[in-house]
Amino acid sequence: MHLPVLVTELSIEDGETPPPEVGVIGEFPLLFHEIPADPVDPSIVTLRAVVEPLHSGKPTLQRPGTGEEWWDWTVLLRGAGWAATWYARRPVLGQVEVTGRLIGDLAYATTGRIRGRVTRVRVAADRYRRDPEIPHSPWQLMPGTRHYREVTAAPRFFAGVTRSTDPSTATHGIREVGVLVDLDLVDVPPPPLRPSVVPGAVSAHDTDLWVADRELPVVVRLDTNRHVTEYTLPGQIFDNPPAIRTRYVWAHAGGCWMGGWDGIYHCNLDGTVSKVSDAPIRDGAAHGEVLLAVAVPSRNAAELVLVRPGQNPLASSASGWGDLEAMSAVDDGFLLLFRQRDPSTGTLGAARLVRVDLHGATTLGPPLNSAVDSYRPFLAGTPPTVFDGTNAYRVLDDLTVVDAAALPDRVLHGGQIGEMMWIVGHPPDGTGPGGWWPLTGRPTYTTEHQYWLFTLLDAHTREPISSTPIRSAQPDVTVDGDGTLWVTATPRGLHAIPEQIMTEPVPLDVADLLDRSRTQG
Repeated sequence: MHLPVLVTELSIEDGETPPPEVGVIGEFPLLFHEIPADPVDPSIVTLRAVVEPLHSGKPTLQRPGTGEEWWDWTVLLRGAGWAATWYARRPVLGQVEVTGRLIGDLAYATTGRIRGRVTRVRVAADRYRRDPEIPHSPWQLMPGTRHYREVTAAPRFFAGVTRSTDPSTATHGIREVGVLVDLDLVDVPPPPLRPSVVPGAVSAHDTDLWVADRELPVVVRLDTNRHVTEYTLPGQIFDNPPAIRTRYVWAHAGGCWMGGWDGIYHCNLDGTVSKVSDAPIRDGAAHGEVLLAVAVPSRNAAELVLVRPGQNPLASSASGWGDLEAMSAVDDGFLLLFRQRDPSTGTLGAARLVRVDLHGATTLGPPLNSAVDSYRPFLAGTPPTVFDGTNAYRVLDDLTVVDAAALPDRVLHGGQIGEMMWIVGHPPDGTGPGGWWPLTGRPTYTTEHQYWLFTLLDAHTREPISSTPIRSAQPDVTVDGDGTLWVTATPRGLHAIPEQIMTEPVPLDVADLLDRSRTQG
């Protein structure tokens, strides 16, 4: 059985999907878009499948800000060897026949997947034009101009609107939108066995490492000698979660907190576990043994949960503050960044800072007079600073901000660990506003696989300390008592960041250690 899948340029350029190549096994998060049949477009197919409701079968009202609105039902479309999330504009259930496209997209958008051998790859592109009578007019899509170019492997990056070199068609351009891959769902070996633990989060105290599985309610503690203590929590199994991290861990002298979508737990040094709260946790930060977590019990609602070992949690409402965007521990407690967002259109509104002390008292700052509009702002630096794309804002005592020196180039994510900041970004090619920053020149590291640049910066000066190639754009980061930095970077283990710049991080196979401890136990 063969199926065509249109893999988006965003999923490949973001690094989540390796560029498909003929003959190689490909696996893609899968969406279905219903589209009328078109005999000249090879990406559109008619499928027989079974529909299963998601999100309890309840619809969502969509208001994209164009004056239109509609209800859609999120369902799982399941076929032979594949499953795709479908945002259907009508209620559907059971056996169906539908026509449309299978889209290989980013994992957060879907719970479906497809896996098969790539037998053909074609670059998909659309034609655009701009009004010749209006200088610098925007490019407009020309409907019905989708076309395909045969290749043996997808490019790593795709061309934006490339203007024609023909003077007679100077107002015409082409934009590449992804690759159409043909997948053989039969000529494919069985998928590899799942490791006993897939590190999703890590935290250290002294020389102990605490690792939480990405999907299973399992936490592993590794002591100085790498002896293993396994904790099985009475928590939820998350099958193919859309997020990189379903749980977080925060280690301290007396054990480790774990918080996630299924509540807050405490792992004790004697190997026992206690459940502290059922509240679904969005994120958290620890100040010694004190944990502050932000729970989202329902849509458009939030609450703060402050917990200490052996004490009942202290909860307080955070409703009306917006969505939590970032939080961190500071000298006297915690600092949080919230941002308003229209629940129907996703339009961003005002942001504000909140300070919480170690007893749970909150100070709500005013709406910030500076727009915070990047996809993933973060808090880091000394003094605390909001990093927002190419902008930076220093936090003042009254929870307002003033402009601060921005990073030389845009980064994907970042945070603070001890006296250092860390950032993750694409390797520089010398053409961006920062040149080769955070490196001093062209990278000497070469590899066939996709990698991102993990860079440590001085928290005060923001001068680069070291850069390391890693294989995750969203690592969890911690530092142990010996000063070793650890990141979650591959499915099978942790990696220690080496001292030498631009060298491979050192792996620690947590699954292998756990397997051996189970055998010996």
